[in-house]
Amino acid sequence: MLRTYLRFVLQSVLGMLGLSVYILADTFFIANYIGADALAALNLALPVYGIINGTGLLIGIGGATRYTICRTRKSGSCGSAFSGSLLLAAAAALVFVCAGLFFSDAIARLLGASGGVLEPATVYLRVCCLFSPLFLLNNILVAFTRNDNAPGRGMAAMLIGSFANIVMDWYLVCIAGMGMFGAVLATGMSPVFGIAVCLCRRRGYRPARAGIFAEIPQIFGAGFSAFVGELSSTVVILVFNYLLLALAGNTAVAAYGIIANVALVATAMLTGAAQGAQPLFSRAFAGGDAGALRRLTRWGACTALLLGAAFSAAALLLPDAIVSVFSRGDAALTALAVPGLTLYFTNYLFSGVSLLFTARLAATERAKPAALLSLLRGVVLVVPCALLGAAAGGVTGLWLAVPAAELLTLIAGLLLVRRKSR
Repeated sequence: MLRTYLRFVLQSVLGMLGLSVYILADTFFIANYIGADALAALNLALPVYGIINGTGLLIGIGGATRYTICRTRKSGSCGSAFSGSLLLAAAAALVFVCAGLFFSDAIARLLGASGGVLEPATVYLRVCCLFSPLFLLNNILVAFTRNDNAPGRGMAAMLIGSFANIVMDWYLVCIAGMGMFGAVLATGMSPVFGIAVCLCRRRGYRPARAGIFAEIPQIFGAGFSAFVGELSSTVVILVFNYLLLALAGNTAVAAYGIIANVALVATAMLTGAAQGAQPLFSRAFAGGDAGALRRLTRWGACTALLLGAAFSAAALLLPDAIVSVFSRGDAALTALAVPGLTLYFTNYLFSGVSLLFTARLAATERAKPAALLSLLRGVVLVVPCALLGAAAGGVTGLWLAVPAAELLTLIAGLLLVRRKSR
């Protein structure tokens, strides 16, 4: 079982690493070839991308979890979970596309964009929303492919899509000089490659007509915690952007843009570790193997702690080197980003284990405690911590808000998992 666990988790982590790298590539090319206003615009627009990606995770992970449980128990139609996922994705895509066509400027202003930041933020939001059907379909196919006993294919889909995004970023921004439109166009086109990789294989899942609408509530229940987990990053970015604008202006938002986008890579890898274990949790639960659930939880916690310690150590030892990649020698930007990176990244000592607990609860049909844990992490704790931190310690206090919220979430997660295990 350990070999299977390592295979699923390693391939999922590498896939999520690749998936997150294209946002980091956007940050690099925008910071170095477009400018600080565009970097601030990217960070102001990221919450909308987070909502789109979170919706894809809700539908994809929720549907794939239902598919695994139905297949293991040999009950119901496995194809109905896939069909239900596609139906939900179509409805969500319609909403996002309409928002991009008609409300992108209003959304950009609502997120705090103004002056020279407004135009690039509006462009990013409009194109991102118009490409939302591809983002959603890619999330669904990657999740189903991983749960269809092909984690390597899921990893390949994410890595190839990310590599294609980086190449297109380089060409459209650096060579073609298309600015912010080129950066977001590269991001929007990259899921095409992942979708193609997932579809070019013999699949165990097929669309089915029977039981589609009965599956939709089950998909929501199984995937809601993944959505809230992604939403947590969105909420953090929104709250931090508003507070930083009040405390130190656009330069602080640009500094947080560097921190948040580097943090996306670390969060994605920890999310990948949790998602890699999810199919195994579902199999053990469906098969009634309590011992396997305990072993998987121990292995997952150790993996999360090791990864989190590595991320925190890198931010402590190499903050200047990391920030210099994106700051273009801007002294004011560097002065805010370096201490912020060091303090913010201490949250990874706690967050990886919380993500694992959430994945275990969701994968074993414990939707309510999984959603509760995600809500604690994403909204209930981080917002008051941010407000209190900013009021008590200014920008420094704000950087410490996320570590404080993650520590409290970890304590709650330990209590929930122990209670459910009993």
